[in-house]
Amino acid sequence: MTALVKQVPKGDHSGRLDGEGRLLRAGAVTEMNPWCRRAVAQAVRLARETGGRSTAITMGPPAAADVLREALAWGVDDAVQLTDPALAGSDCLVTARALAATVALLDDPPDLILVGASSVDGSTGAVGAMLAELLGLPFTGPVLSVEPDGKHLRTVVQHDSGTESVVVTLPAVVAVAERSCDPCKAPPETWPPASTIRTVTTADLPPAPWGLPASPTKVTQVHPAPHTRTPLILHGTPQSQATQAVQELTARGCFKPTAATDSGSVPRRAPSTTSGEVVVLVGPGPEVGVRALLGAAASLAAQTGGTVTAIRTSENTTDFSRWGADVVVTLGGDEPRAVVAALGGWIGEREPWAVLGAALPWDREVLARLAVVFGAGLMSDLISLSVEPGNRLSGLKPSGGGMLAQIVTHGSPQIATLRTGLLPIRSPREAHVIDEQLLPVAHDPALQRSERRTGNEGDALDRAEVVISVGRGVDPATYGELEPIRALLGAELAATRKVTDQGWMPHGRQIGITGRSVAPRMYVAVGLSGNLNHLAGAARAGTVVAINNDPAADVFAHCDVGLVADWREVMPYLVEGIRSRVSG
Repeated sequence: MTALVKQVPKGDHSGRLDGEGRLLRAGAVTEMNPWCRRAVAQAVRLARETGGRSTAITMGPPAAADVLREALAWGVDDAVQLTDPALAGSDCLVTARALAATVALLDDPPDLILVGASSVDGSTGAVGAMLAELLGLPFTGPVLSVEPDGKHLRTVVQHDSGTESVVVTLPAVVAVAERSCDPCKAPPETWPPASTIRTVTTADLPPAPWGLPASPTKVTQVHPAPHTRTPLILHGTPQSQATQAVQELTARGCFKPTAATDSGSVPRRAPSTTSGEVVVLVGPGPEVGVRALLGAAASLAAQTGGTVTAIRTSENTTDFSRWGADVVVTLGGDEPRAVVAALGGWIGEREPWAVLGAALPWDREVLARLAVVFGAGLMSDLISLSVEPGNRLSGLKPSGGGMLAQIVTHGSPQIATLRTGLLPIRSPREAHVIDEQLLPVAHDPALQRSERRTGNEGDALDRAEVVISVGRGVDPATYGELEPIRALLGAELAATRKVTDQGWMPHGRQIGITGRSVAPRMYVAVGLSGNLNHLAGAARAGTVVAINNDPAADVFAHCDVGLVADWREVMPYLVEGIRSRVSG
């Protein structure tokens, strides 16, 4: 069993860059990535249960040896660190290549490679799938449970709206979900010395370009967080606090309907050509997300003088021609590894300008694998796209501290996943006859799936103008008491990690560093303490309202309006006051 681990800044990082566009980590307190802690714990458990050995591998500067020392203290048998200044600035593709080459140095090829589902500093979630493509292995995840069964592995995969049972043939790469098990955490005084770690450099790997110069994607700029909050903390009776809060929120314009933004119509079809073609993956996902993604692709194609080709997994009711597609290709299967095998030749012949998909599990794996096939890199979880000089794509994605990182790609084709809930919905254009094709896709015998569910919780949160987020201070039996204010404000419900860990809300409703990042007009935090890892996911909210009966709760230092009260006592007065403001 091999676990790949990463050292990350502890808590929310600043998002600042050095002169070469790399995140500044100097002086930051570091720790093992939360998802990687579960990968190590599962590797140790599985090795002990099967009588095998466990190995932890990391790539990073000399100080990153600490995560391996902790893994060894937890019970890992062997540790390998890939460290070399030449690796500085590597994007996810170059990182995956380096890690694959390091795995090849092990005395015995591992039957199972465990990776964290994502990382709190980069949040690409792509390295696992890229590694699988490089090694020619099946991939699944993020898994909540993983149990060996002879030459197979039985897993339960976590999706935003449910779970999926997947049996995968070994060897394989598996991404581990954050809540899959207790994390690897060992006190520093128990860590063995760094001398117990095997160190390798790029000189031990096959010759190849490394680091920032070899990386097809690069962070060029970080846009600062919009503003610093000045909390107004209210005291007194629940009724008086509610009255003052409604007055303050009214003055802030929180109850004014957001002016409708005219996103325009889907651009008309361009003349038939493959120059500047934009390919869009249409996998399992919400209908509104498909429309937004096709509209974004059509807008890009209009700027490049190209057309839009939609590649879908199955027949559906979307009127592709009205929402932006000029050609529709239906895949003969939907297993990502087999889809990529079919698309590789198809894309190679057409040479499209860009390949886009939603920031959903199926799209992420397909595009991560395609990035390996074409050496093109991957821009992940973008909230917007633009065309820069030289016909290059540039995108924005949430970064540390509520900041937005600007990313560019120099690969071909240019590949990106987008948060469709943050894309505009354009008015449909007139329908027209489009070319429909079928692309055969082979069966992948290494994967058997059942109870497949589509993750679509995040799209609704992304589009919400008001989000009500609950912590453990709200008993799930009382969630119904939030319905009046939720309905009145047209809000979406969200939660902290501790709430979703208990299963009180779906994982797709989790806000924070290890969940989603949202930017609503108003964010109402009810019964939550104010952990910075959670609040980082709401840093881009316009106005933050906090309700907690503990005057020392951290959330009051990070809100705009704070009510020191029992939420069940103050909520009826808030509803009454807000209703009088928004009536009609």
